[in-house]
Amino acid sequence: MKMLTRIVVTMIIAMVLPACHYLDEKPYDWAQPVDVFSMEANYEKPVNQAYSYLQGGFNRISGAFLDAATDDGMCTVDASAIHRLSRGYITSSNPVVNCWSSAYKGIRQALFVQKGLSEIDLVLNNKTSDEVWAIKNRYSGEMYCLRALFEFDLLRHYGGYPILDKYYMLGDPELNDKKRGSFADCVSNITRLCDSAAKYLDVTPVGGNGGYGRMTKGAALAIKAKTLVFAASPLFNQNSNSNPLAGYVSPGSAAITERWQDAAEACAAVINLKNTAGKAVYALHANYEKLFVTVPNNEYIVSVTAPKSTDLENRQYPPSLSKNSGGGTVPSQEFADAFTKADGSDYTRADLAAQYRNRDPRFNMVMGFNGATYAGLGTIFTKRGEDATMDALNAVVDRSTNTGYYLRKFLDLNINFTKASPGTAFHVFPMIRLADILLLYAEAMNEAYGPDTDPHDFGLTARAAVQKVRSRAGFTAADKYLQDVVATSEMRIKIKNERRIELAFEEQRYFDLRRWMEGDKLNQPVNGIQIEQKNGTLTAEYFTVDALRRFETKMYLHPIPLNETMILPGIVQNPGW
Repeated sequence: MKMLTRIVVTMIIAMVLPACHYLDEKPYDWAQPVDVFSMEANYEKPVNQAYSYLQGGFNRISGAFLDAATDDGMCTVDASAIHRLSRGYITSSNPVVNCWSSAYKGIRQALFVQKGLSEIDLVLNNKTSDEVWAIKNRYSGEMYCLRALFEFDLLRHYGGYPILDKYYMLGDPELNDKKRGSFADCVSNITRLCDSAAKYLDVTPVGGNGGYGRMTKGAALAIKAKTLVFAASPLFNQNSNSNPLAGYVSPGSAAITERWQDAAEACAAVINLKNTAGKAVYALHANYEKLFVTVPNNEYIVSVTAPKSTDLENRQYPPSLSKNSGGGTVPSQEFADAFTKADGSDYTRADLAAQYRNRDPRFNMVMGFNGATYAGLGTIFTKRGEDATMDALNAVVDRSTNTGYYLRKFLDLNINFTKASPGTAFHVFPMIRLADILLLYAEAMNEAYGPDTDPHDFGLTARAAVQKVRSRAGFTAADKYLQDVVATSEMRIKIKNERRIELAFEEQRYFDLRRWMEGDKLNQPVNGIQIEQKNGTLTAEYFTVDALRRFETKMYLHPIPLNETMILPGIVQNPGW
């Protein structure tokens, strides 16, 4: 509880210089809360600081994506901590992935802002008292939304967590008695926060496009929807469960079905959200590849924006295209095999000449493979032997691919390191986007009502929601992906695979496999492909890249950081840790 105690110490907000982007503001001097929340020049700064505790997903774990700890990928850097996570070499004192600190810092800051906004008179030029209160309510709504998001992150990592509902002063005796809330209570608290946020927020962010990334009504609804899907998922609905911190206790089939129904309704509220003109607030971007380099776009609902840079491209480009790095996180052969054929039928491994042709249209947008073209940057080759380049399998330690593939998704191919001025780009990490919500909706509808029933006229069946995502990807009406699907169990398999492809490397699969209780997939070796050229002829063989992958039952939930449980015994550790 050391961190939990430390983060509720009286917060004296930082005074900051104006910045070009509201998320770039960093403290450099100190001021009293009354000075911050009463003055027009300062009151937005503590609001902006609350956003700084959101964690983006680009290379955030020792230079790797979190998905490098799933069956979808690997990290090329041998010393990366992500290998300890994927191989089960983690403890409560060294968990590798730990959101405890950042989440509670964010919650602390949001509570501080809400306290200041409610208790201190704010004077704004040319604003009436009613207008000032409207502004205060809007920013308080953002804080409700951020608190919900931070709590959702705690929920999916740990199950039940200590709920903080007010700003504590140093030495408050209540802190000594803080315990983890039950899983059910935590779910209820998140949904309550989301409902409070939605009451105060508009569908457009403060500042319009200049406030892109700020919390909105849609964000509040989406966090609620995602929370309710997790709450309905198998991990937290085991009939054998007797631990209220780890999920619902002996839930029963009727309660589980009701949770799926609630989740479907919550997802529908996001999908059907309209602006004042009656137009849908969110829409799938027309081009899947351009989606990740277009800022702003109205498919992203909750996201984390970083300042303009070339860091992602330098790390993720194949070495021949990067400045001085390359590789980073690379896809696995298992992930490559998960893409369907271009007609939507299942793919089975074919000869080398055929395996990268006539595949799911997203394949070329996500994968870098032998002979892949990177727009105007050129063609890359992962083959070994004759005419091999530094992009070849294991050609350069820690930089070249170790699976035979590179990750192309998210990269802005306008960045060219051969030029004196290579250019820069915004990199916006999608925490929740419309395609995610559509597929969560499909999952919830399928579990509650089956593939083809929409009893409450939400506007889409489970099948239609999946097909909507695939249509944007480039599939036509002749798509075979769902043509033989009739049963709920069959649709469930299809939805899971569609989430794997559509949301690849967005930190979804890591938590999806856990909530689905499919940890067995994380116990399997990760494979790659070795392509060799000899006498002008290419040959290929599949090989095991990592035979040490390990997943134990206790890993469905992360360990509470050891120092927290040592300082206050009321914080009970998760089972097995």
